Amino acid sequence: MIRINLLPVREARRAANMRKQGMLLVFAAGAGVAMCLLLSTWMAARIAHERSLITAREAELKKLDATLKEVKKFQTEQEEIEQKLAIIGQIEAARMGPVKIMDELATRIPQRVWLTKMSEKSGRLELEGRSIDAEVVADFAAVLEDSPILSGVDLQETHLEEVDGLKLSAFKLTAQYPFVKDAGQPPAKGRRGAPNPAGAAAGGAKKPGTE
Repeated sequence: MIRINLLPVREARRAANMRKQGMLLVFAAGAGVAMCLLLSTWMAARIAHERSLITAREAELKKLDATLKEVKKFQTEQEEIEQKLAIIGQIEAARMGPVKIMDELATRIPQRVWLTKMSEKSGRLELEGRSIDAEVVADFAAVLEDSPILSGVDLQETHLEEVDGLKLSAFKLTAQYPFVKDAGQPPAKGRRGAPNPAGAAAGGAKKPGTE
């Protein structure tokens, strides 16, 4: 009987299998390294992109912050200008107020009415004077109430007063001048006829009885 020794064949197959497994391991390791390199490159690119976005957003925020500061500065300047304009308006109203009041009185005071005293404080006007009778005084108060710059006209008192032998009706009235009425409203006339501009001038200069 012939015997064949198979050990060298088995050893050769085992060696071939080991070489094959080694090559597979090397291939797998190479593939893993390649995957790691690709993943690392992709992550680095993504990080760089995100950092560039963050830098761009930070630059935009700086621009917006500068713009916001400019807007706040503009608002502050606008408020200061508005405050100055309001002060100027108040000064102008205070300066023109007495002039307008005197003009209104000169335009609206009826004949046979004389003013003896006029005072104003904090928008409150007080007038004292005399007339030939109480009805003319009532007409004067009604005419003043129709004035576009006066309001709240109140005839507080009237009484008889003897001056140079004449019995006259002395009166005292008050009014407010807030300057809020319609300036385009035409001046009203009194119930006793058209207003006499000369009456106001006579009010401070003429004496009763010289009419």
